[in-house]
Amino acid sequence: MRPTLLHLTISSLLATPVFAQANNTDTPTLPAIAVSGQLDSTPELNELLNRQGNSESGALLRNFSGVDGQRLGGHGLDMIIRGQGQSAVNVLIDGGKIEGGCPNRMDPPTAYTELSSFDRIEIIKGIKSLQYGVGGTGGTVILHRDRPEFAPGQSIMGEAFIGTASNGVRENYGAEVTAGNDQVYIRLQGSYKDAENYRDGNGDEVRSSYRTTQGHIDLGWNPTANQHIKLSHEIANTADALFQGAGMDSPKSDGTMTRLSYEADELAGLVNSIEISVYRSEVDHVMNNFSLRPNSGMRMEVPSEVTTQGGKLRLTSNLGQTSVDYGVLLQTIEKQATLFNRVDNQSQFLMWPNTSTEQNSLFIEANTALSSTQNLIYGVRVDRVQANARDANTAPDNNEAVAGSTREPVNLYNAAYQNYSSNTKIEETNWNGLVRYEQTLSSTLAWFGGLSLTTRTADETERFMARADWTGNPDLNPERHAQVDLGLSHTSSALNWSVNVYYDRVSDYILRDQAKNQDSANARPVMVDGVTDTTGINNIYVNIDAEIYGAEFDLSYLVNSRWLVGGHLAFTEGRNLTDGRNLSHMAPLNGQLFAEYLLNQGYAGLRANFATQQSQVNTDFNERETPAWSTLDFYAGYQINATFSLQAGVDNLFDKAYFNHINRNDPTTGATLDKINEPGRSVWAKLNARF
Repeated sequence: MRPTLLHLTISSLLATPVFAQANNTDTPTLPAIAVSGQLDSTPELNELLNRQGNSESGALLRNFSGVDGQRLGGHGLDMIIRGQGQSAVNVLIDGGKIEGGCPNRMDPPTAYTELSSFDRIEIIKGIKSLQYGVGGTGGTVILHRDRPEFAPGQSIMGEAFIGTASNGVRENYGAEVTAGNDQVYIRLQGSYKDAENYRDGNGDEVRSSYRTTQGHIDLGWNPTANQHIKLSHEIANTADALFQGAGMDSPKSDGTMTRLSYEADELAGLVNSIEISVYRSEVDHVMNNFSLRPNSGMRMEVPSEVTTQGGKLRLTSNLGQTSVDYGVLLQTIEKQATLFNRVDNQSQFLMWPNTSTEQNSLFIEANTALSSTQNLIYGVRVDRVQANARDANTAPDNNEAVAGSTREPVNLYNAAYQNYSSNTKIEETNWNGLVRYEQTLSSTLAWFGGLSLTTRTADETERFMARADWTGNPDLNPERHAQVDLGLSHTSSALNWSVNVYYDRVSDYILRDQAKNQDSANARPVMVDGVTDTTGINNIYVNIDAEIYGAEFDLSYLVNSRWLVGGHLAFTEGRNLTDGRNLSHMAPLNGQLFAEYLLNQGYAGLRANFATQQSQVNTDFNERETPAWSTLDFYAGYQINATFSLQAGVDNLFDKAYFNHINRNDPTTGATLDKINEPGRSVWAKLNARF
């Protein structure tokens, strides 16, 4: 499959009536990828992107403390931050959002990204601001593409790379070219990746192959030095993706995003800066159990369509020692997915019955300099939520009774929940607040303390999923999080470290559970001939009270001019306070340690990855304990000349067989519910060119 040409779609026009003069004459430089963590003093970790062979976005991002990725196959690792995933993790792609098309999370938002195409990656754990939109109670990942800066006399610049690996990605290449000047520019970028099934440390093949084609175009205009207008369009298509952890594969998963933005700063008057942006993304996803795997039985297929659109208006006013940001955030997500039996081409279930979730917000957030060493950040955001399942009363082609009811979604909801209200249109008004204090204690030491009260409304799967064995709950209350976050950091030329601790008390936590566990709750226990079935699986959603707490530690120490050592640790634990069970999918204590030897034109290093045993599991949800594991990676890099650089290494050097605790179960193993193993040994290399 060859990379397709980008096409440009203009979805909206934006008027920008205010123009201001610039006074910025800094020497332009080409920005490098930078990754920031919880504190501003956290050391940059951008070089990590060139220090391992797996370039899948989720696999890369889980290398940071407090961040993990749930593996379903080789592509689309689903991010979890501080024990929370799905809509509890916001992913902002150059100011926009994209929602996946698979109810089973084959294609989370990061599946439609290529990290090498961005200039900066910002990972925020917990709540640092209310301006990143609804959800995000676990954290936010912000992928930035910056305005290009041209050196005097320069009109074109670019870079390209080509890479391969012995186990997994066999072809990986891409290029980016930017042409223009300080007033106008065009940026073209594209990448292609072809991955085969990898083998785990036992030598067993894991269904994980895929092909991706990705690219984007930016058109930028700087009317003045302090204004920037950008129109961009992006595609990210995945074909023939195999998933060991699912009963289906995905022959097609195509995503597009169009964005238009305007930024201006150093304006005269009450409003000192302005940011306006609009975006629209679309996903066309197909999964089935027959086109990419042997099938002699029922040929089941789920096509889905998802549209996400929104915008942001932010105004900033500087009032003495206080900077105030205020504005509106808009977001609408529309999802439709239908399960078909392709033998007779009849629809079986309206899994997402033409759903729509609209969340519009007003926010105001201030940053007051209490002194030269103290800042106070405080703000409020109110979200107006309207959710609707338009086809909740529509029957599929096959409307035979299941679970004691016919297959209209509204009847499935009523069969699953004892006190279902019959509502399919939901309205909420949710309030959010933040107070955060930051203080610099010395030239090297700083700390912060934050308290946030935030909400997360149920997503489309939690609220409206409509299958007999997997049923959403339209009556779910929004989660209400009361989080306390404390951090201390040290930054100097040789030593950088940070430690963060947090506690999150959640009212109305949305728990995916099995109806057999709900003897006294709102959900109906699974019944067989009038007797409660203690073995059947019927996935439902209920509100409970919960707590999530943990800590993270990061360290980087330059021992001398040649040796750099460091690493990180993360710990998370979650409890169901309603019935005393553990929350599922909580990673155990895990981390990395590394040591690098630095050369004049290169480096070489060893990295140890590890996790302790996880025994705090939810056995009622068929979650089993996970043994401890550790692996060792070797990597090296060399700057050949001003243009070319080479990186190479070996991941999982000793070919260890292991799995992450949060990895998905392999349904092909039956009742044992074995987790999907991570890749075994992989030798990789990548050649970069910059001009």
